[in-house]
Amino acid sequence: MGDDLDSFFKPIVLITGFGPFIKHPVNASWEAVKLVNKEELEKKHNVEVVLLEIPVTYDNVDEFVPALWETHTPILMLHVGVSGLAKELTLELQAHKKGYQRQDYFDKCPPNHSCPADGAIRLHTKLDVERICQEYNEAKVAETTAVTSKDAGRYLCEYIYYTSLSTDNTRTLFVHVPDMDVYPSERAARGIEHIVGLCLRQIREMDSSKEVAKKMENVKIDENKI
Repeated sequence: MGDDLDSFFKPIVLITGFGPFIKHPVNASWEAVKLVNKEELEKKHNVEVVLLEIPVTYDNVDEFVPALWETHTPILMLHVGVSGLAKELTLELQAHKKGYQRQDYFDKCPPNHSCPADGAIRLHTKLDVERICQEYNEAKVAETTAVTSKDAGRYLCEYIYYTSLSTDNTRTLFVHVPDMDVYPSERAARGIEHIVGLCLRQIREMDSSKEVAKKMENVKIDENKI
């Protein structure tokens, strides 16, 4: 019965890519995400993987992303976007609340050019991105390399990242993939799969550390009662 329950309540990994927009009528982020080997990832990491395409509009992010967190309570939220400047898989360290002046697919900007999600002027992921990059590059995945970045572009990519970081910055990461002529979608997909594994390892390390700390705290409370 325990095994049945474990399979029923597997932690969820949510991976999003973006739909088309003006400069990218075929968006390399969704092309890569939809080629992620869902079954293999699920088996390898004992998770359930959900792949989602997000329309390139601020309103859709405002509506969908908080609902995704609430509905799925993911162990990892990995957002993927495309960058025409990127030459490698680019792992973003942070996102800003303000400065969203570029119009979305429906020629709209958010009110006051600001993300309505609660949080400071700048939010950082608590994942050790430098470590993820180092481990990724040591693994030599599908002839790809990874770098870190502090500039997610002040567009939908940074906007969605800020929205998720404001919900839980301990299990959120944003990755920019290059255009498909730099990394074909298959190679980018293999890269995303490996990044998921590295993130999950860190998250599970953090979660087990919290469990140990909690148990130690309970022991102290019990000792004080004696």
